[in-house]
Amino acid sequence: MPFVRVKPDDMSQVTAVASIEEAARQVDDPDAFPPIAEMMAAQMRYGWDLDAPEHYLYIPEDALEPVGSLVLDLPTRDNLHLVWVGIVVHPDHRRHGHGSVIMKEAFRLAREAGRNTIWIGTAEDDQGARRFVERFGFDYASHDARRRQVLTEVDQIEIQRLWAMAEAAASDYCLERLQPPIPDQVLSELVEVTAAINDAPMGDLTFEDEKFDLQRLRDRETAARGRGDRVYRVIARHRYTDEVGGHTVVLTHPLQPHVGGQGDTAVSRHHRGHRLGLLLKIDMMRWLAEVEPQLEIIETWNNVDNSFMINVNEALGYRLSRIFNMYELRLD
Repeated sequence: MPFVRVKPDDMSQVTAVASIEEAARQVDDPDAFPPIAEMMAAQMRYGWDLDAPEHYLYIPEDALEPVGSLVLDLPTRDNLHLVWVGIVVHPDHRRHGHGSVIMKEAFRLAREAGRNTIWIGTAEDDQGARRFVERFGFDYASHDARRRQVLTEVDQIEIQRLWAMAEAAASDYCLERLQPPIPDQVLSELVEVTAAINDAPMGDLTFEDEKFDLQRLRDRETAARGRGDRVYRVIARHRYTDEVGGHTVVLTHPLQPHVGGQGDTAVSRHHRGHRLGLLLKIDMMRWLAEVEPQLEIIETWNNVDNSFMINVNEALGYRLSRIFNMYELRLD
């Protein structure tokens, strides 16, 4: 068979995937950060919350080495109808039908897993990729924006002004800084605010709310530890009810020390309107400056229609890097 499922412990296979992705990155998205094989292996092993995606190498019969890769992410806690697909063909081997072969294998595996909905993403300005997915029947359904905050370019005077404004609006809240391991009692308090991410726009994608409970938050901690991530979380707690009203999370990794990845920032519905998102993210910036002084860039992703969070990010100095479209196909 031309498809080989990648084993996270087989670094030769993982390195082959990383090599294909790096060659494609240089052509398709040179502003993206280069893949690191060791980080990729850990992601393959642990995923985001121990629900790891499947990775495959594509090796045509007449080839001596892999020319493409396939990723399938099949949720197991919710959205059991769905599979996210990622397809990469090495630039030196394009226009030979390899992408079509990989896509057909993705369809086969999706059906085999009992899934009837497939998502695939492309850069908005990549017309070739758009034509490719549309040829297979995919329809545009949503769009996400990648933004970056270059820390040396942040206007600290403006940050101070925004902090004072947010602090006044959120006077009924106090901030707490958390790092794993977080006690179960506190994790239980975070379930509701973590689930608030379901209120973020999703365009026309066929998607049900993600389900969060104590075990899933435990699994996220376990996965982060396995990946080697350093996880920083700031929460806003209401002074009078003791409820956690909002949180923000940033992850860093020692193999990519200059980059931070923004995780969830969310505020529960009945705690909105107090500038908590702004307050939380500024406190996170201050904390990271203390404990991760080598950081140069924080990267965040938002649905293009999420104007509230985008406005917060833009105010804090995040600038647009690129927009990516998500396409959806319902299988017969």
